[in-house]
Amino acid sequence: MSTFIWVLMALAVGIVLVSLVYTLVAGRTQKALKGEYDTQIDEKIQQHPYLRNPVFLSFALFFILVLGYILYWSVK
Repeated sequence: MSTFIWVLMALAVGIVLVSLVYTLVAGRTQKALKGEYDTQIDEKIQQHPYLRNPVFLSFALFFILVLGYILYWSVK
């Protein structure tokens, strides 16, 4: 396998591990808030609601990787 494939595999494993840790932390936070209906939203999330959204972060990462892939093949 080429070096490019190994780098992509390492990146994918890194993303999976970070996502797993983020999910576990979010789950523990939800358990702590269970029973409270109108809880206060964290101040950091109030200031940057789109930057803290994992769906938007996934889209941004996807487009960055696609752009990198296109640039890699166009320069090669």
